[in-house]
Amino acid sequence: MSLRSKWMLGLLAGLLSCAAVAGDDPAHEHRRVRTGDYKALHRSLWFDAQFGDAEKQERLAGLLLGPHGREVGAPRHEGVRFLFRAAVAGRPAAMRHLADALGKGAFGLGKLPAAARCWSSVPAGFEQRLACVRLTGFRDPRARVPCMDLAVTRSSATRDSGNAMARLCLANGTPAILVPGLPPDRQMLDRIDRYKRHGIDWVVTGDVYEADFETFRDAFNKTMSAAIDTERGRGYLERLSNEIDARIDAKYRTSTTGHPQ
Repeated sequence: MSLRSKWMLGLLAGLLSCAAVAGDDPAHEHRRVRTGDYKALHRSLWFDAQFGDAEKQERLAGLLLGPHGREVGAPRHEGVRFLFRAAVAGRPAAMRHLADALGKGAFGLGKLPAAARCWSSVPAGFEQRLACVRLTGFRDPRARVPCMDLAVTRSSATRDSGNAMARLCLANGTPAILVPGLPPDRQMLDRIDRYKRHGIDWVVTGDVYEADFETFRDAFNKTMSAAIDTERGRGYLERLSNEIDARIDAKYRTSTTGHPQ
């Protein structure tokens, strides 16, 4: 049986046995499958999947990577991202599907036997799955999940998870620093781009104060900063930040007319 056929069977099994979709009648979801309205099915699953519902991530990956994925119109790498996130969250079927894809080098993943063996063992604990994450690689860089989606969702960013989620992003090869702030303006987008050139995501997480999230952010950034400095040299992140700050200040220093010089 082809990998695509396996995906379709898994998708149908999941859909026909699933509980109600939040805010949607499950009968409507079954009807979408029967009538081939896969775009509507994608819409009904996407929001909760994006914000951390591992079951819906798994089902959405099955849709996007199965034979009807092209009918949805979403890029293939979106399905890989949801599959990976569901596996990291501990969904056994997602781990087995990910192992299968890694064994074949399918869907933009690297052909990595060690990673395939790791995920096929269906590791139950976070530390064991973290080891599998370190082994996982991608031929298509777009398939790699950004740190923000992997570790800073409503289900993962808890008061006590900052250290663990930073380690997850590091294992995934997506170092990031979380900063408070308003939606990015032109200057902030410039700053984000400059950090990106050095392989670091500068993530603006909003300006609403929540004590638990601040605890999460503090632990996350401390773990991340220490790891970046360990890998790139003591004081690297501070020097990089100072350099970027200086360049941004020089570029956006205003004249008497209020325009950048």
